[in-house]
Amino acid sequence: MEPEPHRAPIRFYEIDLLRFLAALAVVVYHYTFLGQGRPSYNPLVFREISGITRYGYLGVELFFIISGYVVLLSAQGKTVRQFFVSRVMRLYPAYWAACTLTFLVKIMWGSAAYPGAGMAADLQATVGQYVYNLTMLQDLIGVRDMDGPYWSLAIEITFYFLISVLIGYKLLPRIDWFLAGWLLYAGLPHLAYSGPLFTTLFIRGYAPYFIAGMLFYLMQQPQGRTWGRYLMLSGAYVLAIRSCRQNALELTGVYHSLVSPFIVTVVVTGFFLLFALISFRWLNLSRFTWLTWLGALTYPLYLIHSDIAFVLFFHSGSGINKYVMVLGTLALMLALAYLIHVAVEKRYSRQFGAWLTARLAKLD
Repeated sequence: MEPEPHRAPIRFYEIDLLRFLAALAVVVYHYTFLGQGRPSYNPLVFREISGITRYGYLGVELFFIISGYVVLLSAQGKTVRQFFVSRVMRLYPAYWAACTLTFLVKIMWGSAAYPGAGMAADLQATVGQYVYNLTMLQDLIGVRDMDGPYWSLAIEITFYFLISVLIGYKLLPRIDWFLAGWLLYAGLPHLAYSGPLFTTLFIRGYAPYFIAGMLFYLMQQPQGRTWGRYLMLSGAYVLAIRSCRQNALELTGVYHSLVSPFIVTVVVTGFFLLFALISFRWLNLSRFTWLTWLGALTYPLYLIHSDIAFVLFFHSGSGINKYVMVLGTLALMLALAYLIHVAVEKRYSRQFGAWLTARLAKLD
């Protein structure tokens, strides 16, 4: 079945807002809850609000739903080369800038430079680690991420690879069959893993979120709302709930503090309902065009907010109110995200894409 819609893409400003809120939730989680279980990363503890902010990590799950939607949208009408270039020019310029900034901060003020500060060993960097991280493939080859949130980039790249295979073999018109098979694999019992390669390639733990996002894209138009897709969306929801509840139990063990399976179920259910409202156009924020700026800040904010902030927290001393410290750091990270977007993404992304296209053309 042909994926719908295949018209010129419509900008959904609601997704820009969701992107930003997802990133903000992850930032708040790292700044106000991580220290409760991992004080060597973050010395600040907020027990008075951590009962709420501990669920901010679910912003990553929302990111994956958004990615399923947006990446399938961007794949329409593209060749493998065009899709590859569009993803590379979207991801790498801002990533290189953020990775370099994080490397410099860790070299100058990280745990290796201040061994008595009580910082975790991960809050340091080496030149070799930095070089490997510039590829964005470090997680796939066993090199430590330069910054904590980079772990999700390996999952995103794996998803892009799957989409490029669908494009290359002209399988997008039969994407329903692919989604059904992927959903069935994601639903297999634990013992049915087909080895680490299959588990990695098909992102088993997070597959339901990507599948849901793709289905929401396909179901934008009434003609795309088939019974089969409703059935697959229901299956993706059930598996997403299973996955988020398992993660909640694991995090409870890591932090020795309850991450409620009931609350994560409610939050993830809210994600699905929100996306249904957006996809079916029951929620429409198209008049708020300024939301594009929030969407633009999201990726660089996600890239830089974590380890640089932790280093700052360790060097801030106890004389600064912790809420002032967090709000000031958030303001700093938003300013840095804006600078990366304006000075790097807007200035160099298209140039980099044109250069890469020209180089690839010479391989013909």
